[in-house]
Amino acid sequence: MKLTIDGKTIKAKAGETVLQCALRHDIAIPHLCTHSALPAFGACRLCVVEIEGIRGYPTSCTTGAADGMAVRTDTEALQKLRRNILAFMMLEHPSACLICSRRELCEQYRPQAEKAGRTTGCHTCSNKAVCDVRALSEELGLSDLALAPSYQHRPIDRSNPFIDRDLNLCILCGRCVRICKHQYGTGVIDFVDRGSQTHIGTAFDRPLPDAGCRFCGSCIDVCPTGALADRYAKWHPGSEAITESTCIFCDQACALKLEANDGKLVSAAAVDENTPLCMLGRFAIGEFQNGADRLAVPYVRAGSVLRETEWEDVVKISAEKLKAFAGDNFAFVCDTTSTLEERHTFRKFTEEVMKSANYIEIEPNSRGISLSSLPSGVKAAVLAGRFVPAEQLDALELLIVLDCYPTDMSDRADIVLPAAIFAETDGTIADGAGQNRPLRKACRPPGQAKPQWWIISKIARQMGAAGFAYSSSGAVRKELGISKPKLQAERDHAPAAAVDIKLRRTHFRGHLIDEKVFALRELPVDGVRTPPREKSESKTTAGFEILEKQEIAPNVHEIVIKAPHVAKKAQPGQFVIVMVDRESERVPFTLCDWDSEKGTITLIILEVGQSSRKLVLLRPGDKPAHVAGPLGIPLEITNYGKVALTAGCYGIGAILRIAAALKQIGNQVTVIVEGRSHYKHYYIEKLEAVCDELIQTTIDGSLNIKGHAVDALGQKLKDGEKFDLVIAVGCPFMMMITQQETRQYGVKTLAALNPIMLDGTGMCGACRVTVGEETKFACVDGPFFDAHLVDWDELWDRRAAYSAEEIRLVGRTGSVTRRHSGEHKCNGKCSH
Repeated sequence: MKLTIDGKTIKAKAGETVLQCALRHDIAIPHLCTHSALPAFGACRLCVVEIEGIRGYPTSCTTGAADGMAVRTDTEALQKLRRNILAFMMLEHPSACLICSRRELCEQYRPQAEKAGRTTGCHTCSNKAVCDVRALSEELGLSDLALAPSYQHRPIDRSNPFIDRDLNLCILCGRCVRICKHQYGTGVIDFVDRGSQTHIGTAFDRPLPDAGCRFCGSCIDVCPTGALADRYAKWHPGSEAITESTCIFCDQACALKLEANDGKLVSAAAVDENTPLCMLGRFAIGEFQNGADRLAVPYVRAGSVLRETEWEDVVKISAEKLKAFAGDNFAFVCDTTSTLEERHTFRKFTEEVMKSANYIEIEPNSRGISLSSLPSGVKAAVLAGRFVPAEQLDALELLIVLDCYPTDMSDRADIVLPAAIFAETDGTIADGAGQNRPLRKACRPPGQAKPQWWIISKIARQMGAAGFAYSSSGAVRKELGISKPKLQAERDHAPAAAVDIKLRRTHFRGHLIDEKVFALRELPVDGVRTPPREKSESKTTAGFEILEKQEIAPNVHEIVIKAPHVAKKAQPGQFVIVMVDRESERVPFTLCDWDSEKGTITLIILEVGQSSRKLVLLRPGDKPAHVAGPLGIPLEITNYGKVALTAGCYGIGAILRIAAALKQIGNQVTVIVEGRSHYKHYYIEKLEAVCDELIQTTIDGSLNIKGHAVDALGQKLKDGEKFDLVIAVGCPFMMMITQQETRQYGVKTLAALNPIMLDGTGMCGACRVTVGEETKFACVDGPFFDAHLVDWDELWDRRAAYSAEEIRLVGRTGSVTRRHSGEHKCNGKCSH
């Protein structure tokens, strides 16, 4: 049958909807609730169209295509209707960044999302690079909101393995609910409550494991907003490359889409979106493969010590030692998780080079356990994993371990060779039905780790053997004479472990997967759970104590700490270094307020990483390990005349004592505070009491002036108002655009560079920045500097220097329990 869409005549298939037909012919119609893996739903109503002969605006996702139908998708009336629908959706979704006038400039300096606890804007949203809502706002030209948005203040749920749930981002499209029902025929999650209280959850708010969740991750894959996120992958930059490969955790050989960035595997998802993966395939590969203790260099034993050795040398030493054990003195042990090419090389090496019949290839059992005894008389062995009982190693005169992680066997080995695994190598895998499936390289191996076929071939050539001059795994495959492997892009059933999580494998090449993938400890096959990690443990007898803790705005925490020595000496503009426990990093935080008589200090904390998360997880009565300070050069408090303080985020609290001190000495003080929306403002009454004029701005226009603090300041300057000094305290972007504005008017401007500090001691060099023609350290020489002399481009580069390590520390799959005893004043809005 034929129909016309926007004047173009196209053919429709039987049973197709208008939307399906349009998308198949590359005709874009905005939509959110529709997904290719799901039946039509018609909830978002963004896909409305005009159809001749039909009244109103039918949804194209639920309207069947018909012969002779004339459809219009892009009229002005439709565009206006869609903008209004999207604008109403955005009233309960953080949306200020979508309508910010400086969005393009912000993107230039902040192309990647920055870590945060709660997401209150695009630049702190882990879904930024792939957000459907963001793309639609651009497409529809959304530039304003008719009403002030309402933030839901729902707690971030980190209490389940693998998955973070931030329902403040949810637009109730229902995709997650529907994919669960579609793939399993049952609803682990569903719409809960009614009206404005409607949200996605489990029955009786049970934890996901208790509700029957299989942790296949399909709900994350279809979520358009990032309300559901892969805890391990969420803060990694967007993928630079996507590679289709095969999972080797078991013999089901499910096809995977592997995402990598900067040579590191970030995440995995199913190629076949209609059939779920098990939790190992979906969530475990990244954390298992990227473990900090991976074997990354070759080692050779020197007495009682294993010493790092170059590949050229270790190949020579291995070959020389192996020559003494030809024949049945030698054994090679591997399992079938190695590729066909690797196993061919192992067998060929054993039989042709070592002249031994002791090539042992183990088929892992249903748990992935591979164990075999060595034949009697064996005096030398190469083990491609942890496969042999430890007691048999004592009889060996030479042990070479070819592996990905250190074990008790590698500790006893004479030579240790680091092996590339999973997405770090390529080759062919045979599935349980005997079909050949491709393993494709998607990222770099750690350090000097190499493919196993490469390692054994190098040793064979060093021993003078012919027939091992392979240039690639493809050359080995050609010698094997096997057919080109085919990806299992469509599966007729899910793996058993995707239906019953207790059927998952527990071992890979002798390694307990649970030891490397933290969340699996909470989902054991024997049903006995390991309690979730509690990251705010504080076991110190120091005199510091948390007296009060409350979340005063989304992701903004006020913490009052007993620290009399700091309170006694504190001055405006200084900071302290806090260690939550004795294993924590030293992290600087700006002093917001203090009381020398009570011996207390007040900090404003934004959760942006592991250390700040640990701190905001504390509650009254907890005792941080150490609080050092006050540090930094205090702001010079003198009578400048007329002073403007601009502040945002943590800076709203940080300027409190500065404003008070400046006003007390006789300055006329104007305070201008900014927030993405009205719910990001705090301390308003306190600030009103310490300044002559208080101005509030919001990026979304929900409170007073629309725009940044600098917009209000710029208007004053444009109107001829004179300021003797401007002080900017907040994020680097806010301070940078402030100095750009004041430069035009020749107004002296100071910027507080606290956000680029790392440990606050001057030792790490992270806060090194050029001011004028001099190199300065923010923590030692600052934090206040002449903003017009700061090299802001260098500062942005400096901020990104440690991002990869910060992401590694935050990115663990294990859950984090929420401490919410009711003792602190969060009124049920604590995000932890």
